[in-house]
Amino acid sequence: MSAAIDFFCQIYFLLKRIIVVLQNIWTQIAAYVSVSVASVDVNEAHLFNVFDAMVELLEHIVIFNELTEQSNLSGKWPLYKKWLQTLVKSTETSPYCTNFEINGLQTSLDDIESVISGNIFQIFLDSLLDTKKQMNLKDANVNYITQHSNAYIRKLMSCIETNQSNEYKNYEEPKHLVRLAAFICVLHKLGILLDGKLMKNALETLSRYQRVPLSRNVYWSPHAFIGKHAKSLVKAQDKPQDCLKQYQSSVEKINSSDLKTCRQLGTQIALWSINMERVFVAGPTGQLKTFSKLILLGQSYGEQVNSLIDSLIRRHLALSLPITKSVLFTIYKLIQYLQILQRTFATNQIVCIRFLSSLLQWQKQKIQHLLLLTKKNIVDLKLMQRKMSILSTLKLSERSIKGYPTKRRLTIVNLALSEFLGKDRVLPADKQKLFKSISLRANNLCRYQHNILGQFDSTSLMNNYDSLSLSDAALKEYIQQQQNPFLLQNIFGASNKLDKNLSLFKVSKDTQNECLTSQRIFDWEKEFLSNHLEFLLRVEALSHLLLSQDQPFTQNTIDYRNCINVSATENCGVYNILRDNLENYFTATFYNLTTIAPHDWKSYEKMRHLANKLLQLRPVDDYLPNQIIDQGIDVLQIMRNIHTFASSYAYNMNLQLFVEMQSRNKHLDIIGTRHVANSVQTHGTGIINTTVNFIYQFLRQKFYTFSTFLHDEHIKSRLLKEYRYHADHKHNKQAYPSYPYERAESLIKKIRKLGVSQNGETYMDLFRKVITQVGNTVGYVRLLQSGSKNANYRSRSFMSRFNSNFKRCEFQSLEEATEGSIREYEKSVEHLKECYSDCTNYFKLLMQGFQPFLCNPHNHHLKTFFLITPALIMNYIDYRVKEKLKMYKKDQLKCSLFEDGFAIGLIYILNMLNQLGEFHELDWSRTTTQQLNAERLKLKNILSTPDNNEQKRSPLKGDVDEKLLQTVAITERHVNAYEQEYSLLYATLSSAEIFFQ
Repeated sequence: MSAAIDFFCQIYFLLKRIIVVLQNIWTQIAAYVSVSVASVDVNEAHLFNVFDAMVELLEHIVIFNELTEQSNLSGKWPLYKKWLQTLVKSTETSPYCTNFEINGLQTSLDDIESVISGNIFQIFLDSLLDTKKQMNLKDANVNYITQHSNAYIRKLMSCIETNQSNEYKNYEEPKHLVRLAAFICVLHKLGILLDGKLMKNALETLSRYQRVPLSRNVYWSPHAFIGKHAKSLVKAQDKPQDCLKQYQSSVEKINSSDLKTCRQLGTQIALWSINMERVFVAGPTGQLKTFSKLILLGQSYGEQVNSLIDSLIRRHLALSLPITKSVLFTIYKLIQYLQILQRTFATNQIVCIRFLSSLLQWQKQKIQHLLLLTKKNIVDLKLMQRKMSILSTLKLSERSIKGYPTKRRLTIVNLALSEFLGKDRVLPADKQKLFKSISLRANNLCRYQHNILGQFDSTSLMNNYDSLSLSDAALKEYIQQQQNPFLLQNIFGASNKLDKNLSLFKVSKDTQNECLTSQRIFDWEKEFLSNHLEFLLRVEALSHLLLSQDQPFTQNTIDYRNCINVSATENCGVYNILRDNLENYFTATFYNLTTIAPHDWKSYEKMRHLANKLLQLRPVDDYLPNQIIDQGIDVLQIMRNIHTFASSYAYNMNLQLFVEMQSRNKHLDIIGTRHVANSVQTHGTGIINTTVNFIYQFLRQKFYTFSTFLHDEHIKSRLLKEYRYHADHKHNKQAYPSYPYERAESLIKKIRKLGVSQNGETYMDLFRKVITQVGNTVGYVRLLQSGSKNANYRSRSFMSRFNSNFKRCEFQSLEEATEGSIREYEKSVEHLKECYSDCTNYFKLLMQGFQPFLCNPHNHHLKTFFLITPALIMNYIDYRVKEKLKMYKKDQLKCSLFEDGFAIGLIYILNMLNQLGEFHELDWSRTTTQQLNAERLKLKNILSTPDNNEQKRSPLKGDVDEKLLQTVAITERHVNAYEQEYSLLYATLSSAEIFFQ
């Protein structure tokens, strides 16, 4: 409500000014007729022009009075006024308001209340009582006003009865009814007695019309209006007779007639626009008469279209009927006709102004010629004495017509000409008729800008458009049926102009920020054409898969390709180009679909080619690499399933690839540097950082499991025991050169006693798997970095080989835009180098992310991790030997030839815990070497010292037991396998340390 105060104040000032103007008009009429009869013959005065201006102002007062009376403003206003007065009197606002401002606010609120209470017309009638006292009319003067008032009422009734051929026309254009009722009430208030028979006919005419629509939800009854403001004129037994029932029965016939009229108007406006273009091309020479007829004809077409729109809306409002889809389509078509009329003049505005200046000169010459003829007819002295007033008006007309024909000058000329074009036959009848036609033509030409360029400023049109914009479904369907780009352009332009006019009446910011109808229309058309044309391209691209048609020319598909050529449409200062929007849509669509399904890139490339060939659209190429047959698993797929990937793939550090350990297919998937590079080129370089973030989240879960295992009391107690033993003996290098093999083997046996899983795996096996998964994840980060570098190397073929020349661009005579482009190119290249250089070490980033937490003094259970590494290595070696033995067996579901993830994960964790030095102090490689040498020595002793008793019992000397040899051979192969696995592991551990230096 507060936001509308300014609007109410403007309305108050306007209505107050209208009341003052009407009072002045009646005062001037009374003063005019009160002049001495000897000086002026009052019977010659012609007041119809004055009455026309008066009833037009009365119409505005009546309409606003009914709007406020039937609204809920008067009910809400007392609550708002009370709240505002309470706010003003509060202690918080009193320091900011003076008594003078508070009194002014109270006065303003009272004035606004008088406006929105619905009594503004009664206030005007009450003000006429003071005017009546000032007028001091005599009987002769009252008779004069009565005479002219009766004549004017007859004129208004004749305008109403003109529509008797279509007696419902007054429901559609109720201005004559409103003016007649308001004029009768004013005359009754002034005490001017009218002809009884005339008054009876007028009241009977008004009583036939009930529920006259003035606005969307506002209905007015002339009979009730006169009964309220002029009670003595309406008898109590009078019962109004409404003709709405007959109206409702014939509404379909009237609607069909209006549809026919709309089609005729479309044909006539099309022919008119063609003729106008011909005149514009030919020029003003010899075309003034034709142009005059055409411009007046265009104004009449505009008035017909506006009146037809208004009648269609008001007809359904009067009958409380819903507006059908066909009627809505007719109204939208009529709005397009208005835009065609306005656009024809707007595009040739300079030529029109030249034509109009010549036409106005021509019409002024004709008027001056007729004024001279009138003067020659008044040459007799006696005639001059009797017609002195006519000569003065002629002189005034001549002086007014010489200047530029403004609205004020034309009003003076019309009033002056009405003095002698009435009863006095100063000119012959044909000359008087010519005079009136020329005057009317000149008035219409001078109001050209208002009549043509101001067609969309009509209050009724804006009100109707605001009502129609609520039916989005029908409007959307109508827009989608348009196949002509010029019709689309017209409705875009018309809706934009009407939205601008309506925005002036939007008070709150929320209503101003609402999506405008013109923007919704453009969005609907863009969405419809995007979907329709995309479907067309898909059908054309897959046409080779369709069956051959017997009758290919009987298709019912509608061609919307011409709609692409719609010119730019302006909306709130922003120009929207439909072609550019469609090109951007297809560019984004083809790019996204190619990204999602790279293997189907040929289909989208074909659709892009068809869009250029059939639709003359130029979508931007996506520049994505085409997938190959050996594309490999996508990086994004691995990122989403990183937990499955880390546990089901084996990593080879030297070859830098991952191999699937188990598959239901007849082949195993391999992921190498080339596959990662293909994915980087497919999706862009932005996936690297995202993938590393996913890996970070996965490592957090694994380190939680890692910490939980070491924090277990059974594990922690045994490791603390090993820690005390190691701390007591590590300084004695002679007795304790390395960590004993027996203690590691004992630790494995003790942990095995804690239990096994359903698969027969011990806790040590599960802990080894966790470390292996951590290593696989870190190895995958290394693979990503290598793949991105590979993709970067491939992209170098698109870079210029003359990078050094760009750095000297400021010394060359290049354009500013070219230099700016070169600088942006250099920034892009430097950014590319920075992102994929060696300084971007993701290993260090991952270590910095976890090291503060794992090295926290509160996590003291992690300090003994290096003591479990010998047992882990023994467990890993046993696992690897068994896995390699499976390679020689058939029907093995899961086996792997290598698994370097354990070594990388072990070094990665030792580096994060700062226990790599303690791990080297254990010198576990020396221990395993000694153990393997001891195993070999034991085998040699078995072969060199055979049992003497067995040799004595043997029939053959020197014959070695064959079974013993087989056992020794198997054991030796077993020792060699362990030695080979230990050597591979230590080499991998040494290589992995390089990554974290």
